[in-house]
Amino acid sequence: MESATVGRTRKLPLSNRTSDNWNSRNLRGNLTEQKFDTAAEFPVNHPNVCRGDVDLVVVVCSGLGNFKAREHVRKSWGLYSKQEIYKTRLVFLVGTGDKANLEQVLQENRVHGDIIVGNFIDTYRNLTLKSISVLKWMSSFCGNAKYGLKADDDVFVNIPNLISAMSSKRQTMEKFIIGSKQIGAKPIQDKNSKWYTPKEDFGEREYPPYVSGTAYAFTIPAAKALYRVTGRVKAFWLEDIYITGLCARAAGIPRYDHAGFTFQRRKPTGCAFRRHISGHYVTGEQMVKIYNELLQSDLKCD
Repeated sequence: MESATVGRTRKLPLSNRTSDNWNSRNLRGNLTEQKFDTAAEFPVNHPNVCRGDVDLVVVVCSGLGNFKAREHVRKSWGLYSKQEIYKTRLVFLVGTGDKANLEQVLQENRVHGDIIVGNFIDTYRNLTLKSISVLKWMSSFCGNAKYGLKADDDVFVNIPNLISAMSSKRQTMEKFIIGSKQIGAKPIQDKNSKWYTPKEDFGEREYPPYVSGTAYAFTIPAAKALYRVTGRVKAFWLEDIYITGLCARAAGIPRYDHAGFTFQRRKPTGCAFRRHISGHYVTGEQMVKIYNELLQSDLKCD
């Protein structure tokens, strides 16, 4: 594997392979504590992002080659992080992979200064490693913040509404997760399904309650507690079930359903998001449209 120098001393692993390394590292069923530590290294980092007074830190989990998606987030709801009133910081987390894409990402980071690179191959089957890296990064570098948000790069988030919801909940408890809560979901046994789960990978009849991985929020004390238990909770490749289901259960962290979150589409208008927090499958152009409409003081909704 090749490497590219980042700064003066650190080296970033590059790969011309786009294959899934979940199986190649024997991670699918059982991650050791050592492998967790490896996944939590950040060859490209911005450790001072959360300096100062911070309420919310947002980590957008993005595919290595999703350059346009990141740019649309920056031009839409990512702009909330530029407004001092919200005390919000936003970064993108990607893994390593294709050499050409990675070199473009390094250039993108030089321009915007908002990309974190984790030490794992960026594939769908490695999303659990990516989410563990989110927890590790927030715990290590944003311990002074109040809340954290993990979101995908095709999600629109109304940051003011999120902060309001988190602030209200935090008045009564220190550690919690909110999102679109799923109860009673069972492992899919259809081998043709994208989410096929062999019985040897998950031995229980149904998944513990969890929140959709498209977007979920938590207090920073909850993030620290979740990260601590990842070293002893058997790994599972569906990241939302692993982090907000299995690890949250082990850490005793409650998960709450909030109607403002959805893993489905919303109508791509400012009115649809005015009283909600998130919506999924939002195109870049729609993100910009929604954000601009929300800024209109005379926005009229039915």
